[in-house]
Amino acid sequence: MISHRFETVFVHVPKTAGQSIEQAFIDRHGLTWETRAPLLLRPNPDPGKGPYRLAHLLAGEYVGLGHIEEEQFRAYFKFGFVRNPWERLVSAYAYLGLDRSQTFADFVRNRVPLARDKDRFLLPQRRYLFAGDRCLVDFVGRFENLAKDFKVVCDRSGLGPTVLPHENRVPRDRPWPEFFDAELTARVADLYAEDIDTFGYAEDAPGR
Repeated sequence: MISHRFETVFVHVPKTAGQSIEQAFIDRHGLTWETRAPLLLRPNPDPGKGPYRLAHLLAGEYVGLGHIEEEQFRAYFKFGFVRNPWERLVSAYAYLGLDRSQTFADFVRNRVPLARDKDRFLLPQRRYLFAGDRCLVDFVGRFENLAKDFKVVCDRSGLGPTVLPHENRVPRDRPWPEFFDAELTARVADLYAEDIDTFGYAEDAPGR
């Protein structure tokens, strides 16, 4: 999402309250979900410009794929949100509708290792926000501190006091830690080690 009005770029890591954040900006621009295209929230028919859903561009792709000038990107306030990798994977599993066709254990053991580096919904969060060792955004909020950290976004972007809507909630039949046993916890820790190390989620593993 690019808001030229607020000189802000939002790097939307999937399943980290991104649609709620986008809706807050959409509302402040006087747009609707159907007319949100001016914020770059639109389908993309050109594979050379990124994924079909431009909402999930990596930070480095905004300039690299020609969606914003490098000088603007440097000057604008840039932010993203991250989430506990174990909880995020449970949310992605339900959101993708896989809970209707395979068990969570099968998803973690078989689908995630094959799709992690290809499917943007399963891509490690660090890859959205970093290029090598360099973080490309100015602020990384946490899903776990959503209201508090979104207030930082509102202050720094100039959006002003804004109540964050709750969009795209995915229902599930039990608390997320109950999806895990010791084996699945360890597998996710291995698959998403870069997120756990970068964002300090080691102490938030299921069963800790």
